[in-house]
Amino acid sequence: MSKDTQIVETVSGTWLRFPNGFKKFHCLVELPDQLSLNINTKSGCVHVHKKDSDDVFQYVGELHIMANGSQLQCTVQAAPAKEEDIETPGKQSDAS
Repeated sequence: MSKDTQIVETVSGTWLRFPNGFKKFHCLVELPDQLSLNINTKSGCVHVHKKDSDDVFQYVGELHIMANGSQLQCTVQAAPAKEEDIETPGKQSDAS
């Protein structure tokens, strides 16, 4: 187990691995397809995490859910791409 991760309990009693910087809100739910939702009931913000190849749930974005009268509004914000995920034009791989 990596020292830069932590395990956190979901509402159903299962344990998931997250980076050390992860902060659990009011409700952590595991979903099928390697996803988890970290729900802040005060702000209506839902952080979405996806399991990576090392079985660590990484932040991928968030949803903001608001009610305006009888209308429901939802905004989505994706996490910024990591530098290693962005291909630089003209950059050669180490395999060449």
